[in-house]
Amino acid sequence: MKQLPLMSLDLFGNMIRDSAANAILSSATQHESLTELNLGSNDLSTESGLAFARELGGLSHLRRLDLGTEGTAMFANRFNSAVGTAFGQALLTNTCLRELGLNGVGLGRTADKKDDTKSLAAAAISAMLQRNSTLQILKLSSNGLGTAGLVLIMAGIASNPSLTSLDLSNNDGGPEVGAVAGKSLSSNSCLQTLNLAGNQLGAAGVCAMASALVGNGALRSLDLACNDMLDRGCIALANALEANRCLQFCNCSGNNVSGFGGLAWADTLWCNSSLTELRLSENPLGNEVVVNLAAVLSQNQNLQSLDLSRCRLGDEGALAVIDALEKNSTLTRLRLCDNMISETGGTLLADMLESNGALHYLDIRSNQLAHSSVLRVQRECNRKRIAARTQEPRSLASQIGQLRQQEQKINECEFRIARTQAAKNEANRVLMQERDALQLAQFEFQSKMSQAQAELDQSLKDVEEAEKKLEEKNAEAAAFAQASKARAEELEATLAAQEAEKERVAQEIASLQAQLEAARERRAKRDVELEEELQQALAEQAAMEAEAREAQARLAGMEGARAAAGLHF
Repeated sequence: MKQLPLMSLDLFGNMIRDSAANAILSSATQHESLTELNLGSNDLSTESGLAFARELGGLSHLRRLDLGTEGTAMFANRFNSAVGTAFGQALLTNTCLRELGLNGVGLGRTADKKDDTKSLAAAAISAMLQRNSTLQILKLSSNGLGTAGLVLIMAGIASNPSLTSLDLSNNDGGPEVGAVAGKSLSSNSCLQTLNLAGNQLGAAGVCAMASALVGNGALRSLDLACNDMLDRGCIALANALEANRCLQFCNCSGNNVSGFGGLAWADTLWCNSSLTELRLSENPLGNEVVVNLAAVLSQNQNLQSLDLSRCRLGDEGALAVIDALEKNSTLTRLRLCDNMISETGGTLLADMLESNGALHYLDIRSNQLAHSSVLRVQRECNRKRIAARTQEPRSLASQIGQLRQQEQKINECEFRIARTQAAKNEANRVLMQERDALQLAQFEFQSKMSQAQAELDQSLKDVEEAEKKLEEKNAEAAAFAQASKARAEELEATLAAQEAEKERVAQEIASLQAQLEAARERRAKRDVELEEELQQALAEQAAMEAEAREAQARLAGMEGARAAAGLHF
């Protein structure tokens, strides 16, 4: 499987069981070209269902996954509510899967019969529908979800922006489901196909839904078969479709609708321009309703398929249909089986089929007519279908081929997009790691910068203290120099005075010569002492200046280290 460019794998109904399913799952996670996988009706257990839900994140290339079953298939997969919960949680983050099929797998079944967790699966799916924006088709029929489960799921689709098809048929619902469905359809603008057949909605539930259909512009297909809507529900639905211009398919079969409800449909088809297929089978409508419907068919140019099987119509209704189809050129399928049409009516229907160019499918089996008439109708239908296929223009066949090639290219593009998305996710992961590393580096750098700033502030403080001491020493040296100068000036003044007195006391020089010599010796000695003090002060000044220069050098070194650290960052 790893070596094949496989895009779709369908193993429906092969009873492969858990071991083979797990092997396929393991291989599918590595087979990136696989976009569609169908393992329905293979006798899979809950463990396999949980495994697929867990690995859904690794199957980013998968677009369609079907694990459900069909009504007549054997070996249905045997899941329970835990599988539904797991899929709901997995699809909260999955942005690739477009279609999920879980029909008839028992999502409403609990692992423990005493455990009242029947709605857990529905709650998880509802929460997923409120957040998921990629899933388009969801199949959950025949799962025993009950009224509570269906209410949760229908409430979840109210704001869903992507789901286009939802199958919740045969899940043992009730009228409350119809009420919630009506509210959701009033706000949902995306859902196109809704199947709620076999859920006991009743007249009240259908009436609640009908009021929402008046303003709904998205729904194209609605299946409400076997819901016991009675005449009241049928009339409400038919009246709503008089204003609705979007619904194309409607199934009201098996709803105990009598003549009153049938006549409402006749009135609706006079003004409805969108409905192309209508099913009213298994309702006791009678000839009167069929006659009125036939009158509509003579004028309606939109309806293409009509099912009136088991509606208690006889030759009167059949003749009305024959007259209408002589003027109708759009109806292509008509089912009248299991009614009370006689041989005369059957013969006339066969004659009409041969002359009508549009009708190519007519079912009149199980009526009160000869088998030869049934065979005649079947042969004519087969002839018309074969003729339609053989007369298909070659250009149309060429266009079909081109469309298939385009579909293949689209699938390839989706595969490439999935791979690109995976690469993008990996790049985002690496980017997040690098961002975390960068934030850590920034934090470490800021810590180092804070420490360096503290050391720099301390050094500046030391330099300021050293400069203050140097200023004090300079002031002391200046004061000392000024004092020395004053002393020298005083001595010079004294000497000048003595020189002035020399002339006056010339006679006393001789006598005072000895004293003068002694004074001179004292002065010389004092000068030497003053010189020594001056030299000592100058030495102290030089030492302070050297100390200041050393502090400035250290400050310059720290500023250089700070600049280098900023450049490195």
